[in-house]
Amino acid sequence: MFLVSWTGIRIIGKKSIVEMTSYDLAAILILANIAAEPLVYKITSKATIGIFTIVLTTILIGYLSLNKYFYNLDTKPVLLVAQGNILEKNLKKVRMNIPLLKSELRTKGYQNIADIQFVIIEPSGKISIIPKSEARPVQPKELGITSRPENINFPIIIDGQIIEDNWKRIDKSPGWLNNQLNAFGLENIEEVLLAEMDTTGQLQVFAKNTNINFPDII
Repeated sequence: MFLVSWTGIRIIGKKSIVEMTSYDLAAILILANIAAEPLVYKITSKATIGIFTIVLTTILIGYLSLNKYFYNLDTKPVLLVAQGNILEKNLKKVRMNIPLLKSELRTKGYQNIADIQFVIIEPSGKISIIPKSEARPVQPKELGITSRPENINFPIIIDGQIIEDNWKRIDKSPGWLNNQLNAFGLENIEEVLLAEMDTTGQLQVFAKNTNINFPDII
């Protein structure tokens, strides 16, 4: 049964292991359960037929996904950030909160959302980041300049709530915060999805319910 399971997974393809779609994952979970049956009931023939039925079904779905009418059979890419703005509705759609989004961006080497043109969650679940042209990585040594030490951004407001520890750290008055929000066209904290202090000491503010009309991505 180990050899049969191994053969089945190899037939499904390497893509299923490296970048697993939801139907690939479903197939492998069911395949594992079927393969374990003979360890209890000693009937290997039925399990073998079951495994290859699942394999053929998965291959069929994979071929269907090659047809233009089934390109998004599994799921569509979803925009999380567009033109430097957080799309709150899409974040809720993929069940991702602001701290998790920030964590994903930091793992890709980006701290300032304002430097990013697009953030896309792909059908495989991976995050793609397209920076603004002026924020694309350039090696300082290529320009012959000395770079300053890098620091880390920290949030002041998340989803309309002040992060008290970080607010005390910056040692600013409520009036300063109101002026900063007014500069971004916001009247109160409840309108803020994310406000964070960047490495230069500037406050970056992103409003709730930002709607941007943009074509579907495939």
